[in-house]
Amino acid sequence: MDGNNRWSKKNNKKHYDAYLAGANKLIKVSKYIFDTQDVKYISAFALSKNNLKRSSTIISTLKNVLKFFIDNYSNNLEYNFQIIFKGDKSFLSSYLLNNINRLESINKDSKKKLLIYMNYSGQDDVINSFKKINSSKIKFNKKNFLRNLITKNIPNPDLLIRTGGYQRISDFMLYQLSFTELIFTKILWPDLTNKSIDKFILSFNKTERKFGI
Repeated sequence: MDGNNRWSKKNNKKHYDAYLAGANKLIKVSKYIFDTQDVKYISAFALSKNNLKRSSTIISTLKNVLKFFIDNYSNNLEYNFQIIFKGDKSFLSSYLLNNINRLESINKDSKKKLLIYMNYSGQDDVINSFKKINSSKIKFNKKNFLRNLITKNIPNPDLLIRTGGYQRISDFMLYQLSFTELIFTKILWPDLTNKSIDKFILSFNKTERKFGI
């Protein structure tokens, strides 16, 4: 979900308006994909752990956008998928945490899940899994390693789409992306269209996936 800040400069918009446009775009894109594709999980990298090093003004703006997002989509039930937040949420207020829980309870029986990753680090995810195994003194193996990742019981992504032009994964799901198809586009996140989504998915469907074989 990259390119919100550049979108704000391009369109002479405030940061709040840009991030809000990006948040609303996420719901619109997710709804479109769930409605038109045989997809059960969508993962969105909304805020990395490194992003918290940005200015206090930007972080405050992001929290305000998050508040509006949670309040709006807790009362707007025009979507049929569950929204789940992943990552270290300790930087959020008790008000936001309580309302996140309320939002996550909506459509909880749906098989379609939108996973929003905030204050997340792929490196930390791997390290924390090792720490949990070591502290619990259980046997280290792949099964136990996967059980202790934040993505427990969630399938690895088939396709990653990064907007904004940068060709890197920026500490997102470092283990889980081992065989994921990667698409990088210069389109800024708020400008992403359903037509572009169709194009990316069509390209993915034409790809012969060998998984190293």
